[in-house]
Amino acid sequence: MVQQNGKITALYCRLSQEDELAGESGSIQHQRQILSEYAEKNHFYSPQFFVDDGFSGVSFDRPGYNAMMEQVEAGNVSTIIVKDHSRLGRNRLVVGYLMEEKFPDYGIRYIAINDGVDTAKGVDDSLAIRDLFNEWHARDTSKKIKAVIQAAAKRGERIGTKAPYGYKKDPNNPKRIIPNEDTAPVVQRIFSLCASGLGPSKIARILQEEQVITPTVYAYHSHGTRHISLNLDKPFAWSENTIATILEHEEYIGTTVNCRQYTPSFKSKKSKANARDNWLRFENTHEPIIDRETWDIVQKVRAGKRRPNKMGEMDILSGLVECADCGKSHYFCRCGSWSENQYTYVCGKYHKHHEDCTPHTIKVMALHQIVLGEIQRVTEDAREHTEQFLQRAMDKHQSQLKKDLAAKSKELERSKKRLADLDKLFRKAFEELTLENLSGQQFQMLTQGYEAEKKELTPRVEVLEKEISTEQDKMLSADRFLAIVDKYTDIRELTPEIVREFIDRIVVHERSEPWKKKNYSQEVEVYFNFVGKV
Repeated sequence: MVQQNGKITALYCRLSQEDELAGESGSIQHQRQILSEYAEKNHFYSPQFFVDDGFSGVSFDRPGYNAMMEQVEAGNVSTIIVKDHSRLGRNRLVVGYLMEEKFPDYGIRYIAINDGVDTAKGVDDSLAIRDLFNEWHARDTSKKIKAVIQAAAKRGERIGTKAPYGYKKDPNNPKRIIPNEDTAPVVQRIFSLCASGLGPSKIARILQEEQVITPTVYAYHSHGTRHISLNLDKPFAWSENTIATILEHEEYIGTTVNCRQYTPSFKSKKSKANARDNWLRFENTHEPIIDRETWDIVQKVRAGKRRPNKMGEMDILSGLVECADCGKSHYFCRCGSWSENQYTYVCGKYHKHHEDCTPHTIKVMALHQIVLGEIQRVTEDAREHTEQFLQRAMDKHQSQLKKDLAAKSKELERSKKRLADLDKLFRKAFEELTLENLSGQQFQMLTQGYEAEKKELTPRVEVLEKEISTEQDKMLSADRFLAIVDKYTDIRELTPEIVREFIDRIVVHERSEPWKKKNYSQEVEVYFNFVGKV
C-alpha cells in the first residue's frame, strides 16, 4: 500500500495531433485504461485524471497540465504517473527542470510506466538522453507535418483551420468554404460603407448602433469558439482593427491566400506575419462575396487613407487630388471663419515646405464642378458612342501606360547606377582609411552620407520594380468601366459612391500665374478607373 497522507495521485494523459498522425502513444482512452490499471494494481489511492487531448508536447501551456501543476503547487499531489515519459512533454529544458528541481522541491514521485522510470528508485543519466531524443522526435515530426502543409498550400488548398468571417466550411467538403447566410451580408455592408467613403472607425460605430454582433461573439455562439478578444458583455463592440482586417482579406473576392503567417520554431506556437512576397495566392477557388469592382474601389479608398481635418470634416475628393509637378497629395484647407466657397486644395509638399514646390491652389467647389462635368461628359459619350469611345480610350490608355513605364524604367536605371556608384565609393573610402589618407572622423563623415543615400535609394528601387511589374500586367478593362456607367442613368451631383467608382485620381497643374487670384487659366486632368484620362 502506498501512503499518500490524503494527497492525490495525478494520472496525466496527453495526445497531440502530431502523435496521432504518426501513430504514436495510442488514444486518450487507451492511456486512461493503462494508468487506471497500474494505479489500482499498485495501490495508489485517490487517482485523478488530468487530460490534454490535441496538445503538442513542446508547449507546456496546456489546460490539463496547468491544472495538475496548480494542484502540485498547492501541495495536494504525492505522485504523477504517465504512460510513457514523452507524455509529460518533448521540450528537454522544461522536462529537465521538472525532474531535477520542481518535482523534488514538492516531494513528487514521478513514474513513466513504459519507460521504467520511477524517481522513488532513483533516476539514471540515460533519462536526459531520452529527453533529447523525445525533443528530436518532436522536431522531426514538426518538419514532416510542415512539409505536408506546405505542399497543400502550394496546391492552392486552404490550410487554415477556420473559415473567414462571412464564410463557413462546406459540409460536403471541409477543405472548401461557402458564403455564410448569416454573416456574408454583414461583410457586404462593410464593403459598401467603405466604398461610399467611410473609414473603419465610422463603420464600426454604425454596426454597433445597428446591434450587429461581432465576429468573435458570433463564433462563440455558433461553434463555442473562444478568442482572446472575446467579450460577451459587449457583443456589439466592433473595433476599427476588425473592420480594417475584413477590408483587406482577399478571400472575399474568391481568392485563397496561404502562408500569411509562420512559426519561427517548432517549440513556439506563436505565429508571426510573413512577408507579402511569401504569400501564395490562388484566384477563383471559391464563391466570392464581394465583386471585383467594389473590391478595387475599397482598396483605393484604403490606400488614400482619407482622414478628417482638425475640424472633423473631409471632402469627398480627399485622397484623390495630387500635384502635377511633385506628385504629392493635395491638402484640404479650411478654417472656421471661411464660407464653403473659400475652401481650397493646396499642394501637400508646398503646404509643409514652401521652398520645395508652388501652391497649385484650386477652389474645392470649382474642382467639384470640373469633376462632375467630366463624369457627365464621359458617361454620356460612353453610352452614345460606345465603340468609338472604347477605341479612343484604349489608344490613350495604352499610350499613357507606355509613357509611365518609360519614366519609371528610366528612374529605376538611374537609381541602380547610383547604388552601384555608392558601393564603389564605400570601397574607395575604406582603402583611403587603410592607407591612412583619411582620418577615422573623415571616413565616418563620408560613409554616413553614403549610407543615408543608400538607405533612401534601396526601398525606392524595390517600389519601382514592383510598380513596373504591375504596369506591365495592367490592361484596359472597358467592360468594367461600362458596367459602372450602366449603374448611373442621370448623374446630377457628386456623391462619395460616384466619386470612388469613377475616379482614379485628379491631377492639378499650377495656375498660369501662380499668385494671381483672378483672370488666370489652370489645367486639371481627371483620370478614370479602368480607362485612364479620356
